[in-house]
Amino acid sequence: MDIHCHSCGGFIGDPGPISYRLPPELARPAIPHSGLCACTPPIVYGPPPGYLSSPGMPSTDHSFDFPRASD
Repeated sequence: MDIHCHSCGGFIGDPGPISYRLPPELARPAIPHSGLCACTPPIVYGPPPGYLSSPGMPSTDHSFDFPRASD
């Protein structure tokens, strides 16, 4: 799977220095292209690998949902 920088759209060859971040309001990731990313560090919006969710992003794990008002 190819990983592209959300800031410049370039291909990230070394995923080690990636900066995983929450997307700013109304942010649109750059359009991916075949060139290499020159950003320091490359930026990817979303949780790092191994995390199911990040604050402000929906989770597929609902075991931590808040109880409903009727509970």
